[in-house]
Amino acid sequence: MPPRQAEPTTEPSEERRDDDCARVRRILARAGFDTSSAEGDGLRVWAAPDGVMVGWVAREVLRPTLRIHGHEEDLSRFTALAGLREALRTALAVVLRDAGFAVATREECLLVLRPGTTPADGGGRARR
Repeated sequence: MPPRQAEPTTEPSEERRDDDCARVRRILARAGFDTSSAEGDGLRVWAAPDGVMVGWVAREVLRPTLRIHGHEEDLSRFTALAGLREALRTALAVVLRDAGFAVATREECLLVLRPGTTPADGGGRARR
């Protein structure tokens, strides 16, 4: 019997994931967006199984709001930031699509897909 060939893996190597994250960070930096790791505040970039995730943690934006309105009962109306999050997601998606990536929404984040891939779970809307 001929030797059995190993099944090709669809999971990218750790090095490839790092390269993908670095590429997304460079593109965003050229457009004027500073980024951090998955644990940092602000605009986060981290590896995912089917691409690169981009999300935003608004702690620094909310800090002054909480200082001023912290005594009020319904803080959610001051801290929701839904419109600001949507505007940022839209701007980021345009930058990334202009760079040739397909981008899907995944909850509050963007999933930047590798060329020729679709989201593994079928979730989100992928658009080029």
